[in-house]
Amino acid sequence: MKEGAWRKILGAALAMALVMVITVGVLPGHAQTPSDYLLGPGDVLSIAVLGEADLTRTVTVRPDGKITLPLLGDQMVAGMTPTQVTEMLTTGLRKYLRNPVVTVTVTQTRVERTFAYLVGPGISRPGTYEIQPGWTLIEVFAAAGGLAPRAALKRATLTRRGTSQPVALDLERLMVNADPSANMVLKDGDIITIPLVDMRVAVLGTVRAPGAYDLADGARLLDAILAAGGPADRAFTEQVGVVRRGADGKLQAQVFNFNKILTAADQTQNPVLQHADIIYVPPDNRVRWTDILSWISGFSLIRSVFGF
Repeated sequence: MKEGAWRKILGAALAMALVMVITVGVLPGHAQTPSDYLLGPGDVLSIAVLGEADLTRTVTVRPDGKITLPLLGDQMVAGMTPTQVTEMLTTGLRKYLRNPVVTVTVTQTRVERTFAYLVGPGISRPGTYEIQPGWTLIEVFAAAGGLAPRAALKRATLTRRGTSQPVALDLERLMVNADPSANMVLKDGDIITIPLVDMRVAVLGTVRAPGAYDLADGARLLDAILAAGGPADRAFTEQVGVVRRGADGKLQAQVFNFNKILTAADQTQNPVLQHADIIYVPPDNRVRWTDILSWISGFSLIRSVFGF
C-alpha cells in the first residue's frame, strides 16, 4: 500500500478517535462520570470550545458553587449535570460566537466528606465528627474520647438523615457484651444521642442475672435485685450487702435482711440506693465481707462501669 494511502487511513482513525472523545465527553486517563452526576464544590472541569483556544481551560468549582469563564464571568454550576452546564455555556456563548461547540468534562470529582453528630452528656466530647467510609459506632466513639461513665447505654438513639423517628441503640450489648452485631455502620448525617442515667448500680453474687443496671432516682434495694431477676436458688438473702465508697475513699458494706422486705415490708431493710452502689447477694451465711470488699475493689468490670 502506498504511503499516501496509509496517511489517509491514519488520518481517518485519528478523526474518529477525536469524535469519540468529544461525543463521550471524557478525556483519556479519566473515568467517565455518570450522566446524572451533580456537580459541586471541589469538582474539576475541563471546558473546551472548539476552535477557541483562549476559551478552553480547566476550572475548579468554588465553595460558592460557581466557576469563572472569559466572556461569561461567574456561572453557577453546583447542582447541575455536565450536560446541563454544556447547554448553559453554549447558550451564553452564542452572544459572542457563531454556533459554538462546547465540551464539559469532569476530570476530577470532589472528595465527599461525611459527618456524624454526637449529642448528649453521655458522650465525653459531644460534637461533629468527620467519618471515613465504613466507620462504625466504635470508631466514632473512640474519636469522641469514649462514653461518659454514666452514659445511658440502653437509652441511646440514632436518627438517620431523611427520617424523623429515632432508632433505639442497644449500646450495652455493644460496649459491655462486646457483641459485634450491635456495631452499626454509620452514614453521613447520622445523629447519635446518648443521655446520662439517673443511677447505675451493679448487682453481683447469687442472683439470676448479675450485671450493671440503670435505675431511676429513688430506686431501692428491692428494685435492683428484681432488675437482676431476683435471688437465685440457694441465695442467702438474710445478709445482702450494699457496697459503697465512703468519704475516706474506701469501700464499705452495709448489710440488710432482704427477707424482711418481702415478708414484713420492712423499709428499714430496703435502703434508697445511690449511683455506683454495688449489691452483693451471698450464696450462704459464711460470707466474709472483708474478702468481698477486696474482691470487688479488684473487679475490672466494676471499675470500667463506674470508674472506680
